[in-house]
Amino acid sequence: MDLNKNTVLFIDDDYLNLSLFEIAFKANYNVIVLPSTRDAISILENNKVKVIVADHKMPEETGIDFFRRINPSYPDIIKIIFTAYSSEQVALEAIEADVDKFILKPWKEKELRDSIDSGIREFDLRQKNKDLIDELQKTCKKLTDNENKFHVIFSNSNDGKYIIDLDNNIVEYNPAFLSIIGFNNQLVDSGAVNSFVKSQYPVLISKPLEIYKNSKETIATFEITSISNEKRYLEVNSNKISLNESVYIVSIIRDITERKTFEKRIVETIIKTQEEDQNRYARELHDGLGPLLSTLKMHLEWLESVDDTSENKEKVIKHAIFTLDLAIKNVKEIANNLSPHILQRFGLIEAITSYVDRIKDTCGIEFYIQSEFNQRIKSEIEHVLYRSILECINNSVKHSQAKKIIIKFKIHSGLLTVECSDDGKGFDVDYEMSAGRGMGLFNILSRIEHINGNFSISSKRDFGTCINIKVNVMQ
Repeated sequence: MDLNKNTVLFIDDDYLNLSLFEIAFKANYNVIVLPSTRDAISILENNKVKVIVADHKMPEETGIDFFRRINPSYPDIIKIIFTAYSSEQVALEAIEADVDKFILKPWKEKELRDSIDSGIREFDLRQKNKDLIDELQKTCKKLTDNENKFHVIFSNSNDGKYIIDLDNNIVEYNPAFLSIIGFNNQLVDSGAVNSFVKSQYPVLISKPLEIYKNSKETIATFEITSISNEKRYLEVNSNKISLNESVYIVSIIRDITERKTFEKRIVETIIKTQEEDQNRYARELHDGLGPLLSTLKMHLEWLESVDDTSENKEKVIKHAIFTLDLAIKNVKEIANNLSPHILQRFGLIEAITSYVDRIKDTCGIEFYIQSEFNQRIKSEIEHVLYRSILECINNSVKHSQAKKIIIKFKIHSGLLTVECSDDGKGFDVDYEMSAGRGMGLFNILSRIEHINGNFSISSKRDFGTCINIKVNVMQ
């Protein structure tokens, strides 16, 4: 069978007609001829038949009855009846059987060829329309599925989402949006929501419109006063969409009050730490270096007032030199607290080891320093890590009642991990942080964030504390 040809089935109980049809049309079509309809179903199941030409009067089954029988399974095949009898009754039966063409015997080759060619075109058109309809249905289903997914995501998102048009009206919103704005009216409809927002929080409409007009920025942060008279900070991210030749603004809104409060607490911690450092250095200068310099001044004034023969002169000079040595030592200690010379000369591990060696005998805690890291890194990162690790050590020494402190340094692909852990009494991290009492922790967090690092802490009462710091030292 030639796959490039269209297939035509011809059914007639007259063998002469079968032969004539095959001879006339086999050059143009794949011609299948049958003397009855008995084997026709098998032919249709195994061949893509586009046109069936059947005699009306056949002993086993008429052509019209056959067409009526196959219509449910093969509605697209073009059906042509030819008969020697032209009657109104036969024509009506043919119409009821969805016959496409009615030809009278004896058939003429050109007429029948034209009918077959027309039928093939009609079949192809039906198939094409059917394929287009299937594709359209698939596309519609996909659009419907996507729309349903959008509504599910839109409605169930934890972020507040809403859509406004260019006439300053909210046309769509999700439950999270209503929760953020504090809309508790049980009768939720767009009219009530619009009235509430425009009267209480008009900025929720004006800000997205400002963003729409200024396309360079898509995110804005602003402060509102809630209906319960509380200050809250909101962040809105807005983008325009076009739908049905109309422009809308889709906005995602988040309540960032907690984040802002946290950032404010960090800033306050930094300021407080700086003030405490300044006060401490002022006390060290006043209480330590100040008296030494005053004593030295008195020695020099006395030496200036006496003659060279004074018997106490040599004794005063020695005491002045001793006082000067103490002043120099005091200045070095203050300078070392400000910027340790060991850190500058030998690096982070040596500086931490030196600090631990100075305090371990007085605090009664065993220290273990484990390091796979011995390279120098940027000065800023070294100083931040040094101050942060010292803060961790001092917190454990002061508060944990620990017997052992372990400090580990690991590096992999430029990522330095510092782990400070103790076997102390532990504490409730969330409670201490939320209560604003973890000043040391806030201090560490602010320092680590400044160098784009990550800070985490885990602690449990009676099971100690573990602080983890990760910093990319190749940045």
